[in-house]
Amino acid sequence: MLQQTFCHLPGIGPTTERRLWRAGLGDWRAVVERGGSVLHGARGDEVRRVAEESLARYERGDWNWFEATLPAAAKWRAFGELGPRALYVDIETDGGFGAEAITVIGAYDGSTAHTFVAGRDLDAALELIEAAPLVVTFNGAAFDMPLIRARFPYHRFNHIHVDLRFPLNRLGLRGGLKLIEQQVGIARGAQTQGLDGWDAVRLWREWQSGSARSLDILLAYNREDIVNLAPLMRLAYDRLRQPV
Repeated sequence: MLQQTFCHLPGIGPTTERRLWRAGLGDWRAVVERGGSVLHGARGDEVRRVAEESLARYERGDWNWFEATLPAAAKWRAFGELGPRALYVDIETDGGFGAEAITVIGAYDGSTAHTFVAGRDLDAALELIEAAPLVVTFNGAAFDMPLIRARFPYHRFNHIHVDLRFPLNRLGLRGGLKLIEQQVGIARGAQTQGLDGWDAVRLWREWQSGSARSLDILLAYNREDIVNLAPLMRLAYDRLRQPV
């Protein structure tokens, strides 16, 4: 639905967007080529100009432009085109809030779950995150992504970021990730059942004190965090999208 999204165009809100769809303007190209029949005057010219720019930015893969111009409430729509290349990301920390607090970065590309550990290979996560046009997190706008950007301050990631917390809230699915998983029937393994973010801090500290098993559990917990984001993203997209 990204190319069918008009709410980043000048002066276009949800009501006008639906009116354009009903008028048969189903995507940016239609706005550029046939928008003059619906959009008039200087405002219409500006809308068509930005629609044309949207086409060019999409062709160039300039996802940061869409990250900056799309309303946060509409970013879930990018899953329609970019879902096969989405990267599901989650971090664990030592309880702190700075760049050095990250202990684990998990990244799931839809087929393989990768976990990167501080002091071992944390920087290797950078390549995966840099290559993804769509990054999906849960509560990552406030937590995961600011810390990742602080950890890698000299890298300009090129992606659209979907924080699943907000589209799921629109569907009435509220609370933390684990609670939402329970509401939609996603089960955790016996090893990680009932664990939360503070347990992740505890497990990290136990590993630092010599418990190899604690790191194994921590990484299993993180893998479930990222793998479970994929069906939740699909659920949110399928329920929120509207026919055009």
